[in-house]
Amino acid sequence: MNVIYPEKKINKDTAKLPAYAKEDAAQQIEALKKAITLGDMTNVVPMEGTDEPYYRLKFGNYRMMLYYYADTETVMLLSITHRKDAYKKQNLPWRK
Repeated sequence: MNVIYPEKKINKDTAKLPAYAKEDAAQQIEALKKAITLGDMTNVVPMEGTDEPYYRLKFGNYRMMLYYYADTETVMLLSITHRKDAYKKQNLPWRK
């Protein structure tokens, strides 16, 4: 599966993470790249409140927000944040 992300946004998000969370995030991104579909990932679930293909990937106390392009099997990484901030309005693109 292809994984794309806006470098400036993701670099800003990862700069705020502790070292262990950066390693976990890198491992999760690698797992996404190796997965054939999102169904292969057990920690990825669709986001509620939208008809669009937004997903969240949970790892530890952190969340990755994803957008899934099914036609090209591509995942766009939208944000990586602590769970206390992950569901705030600014991190949910469909609520802007």
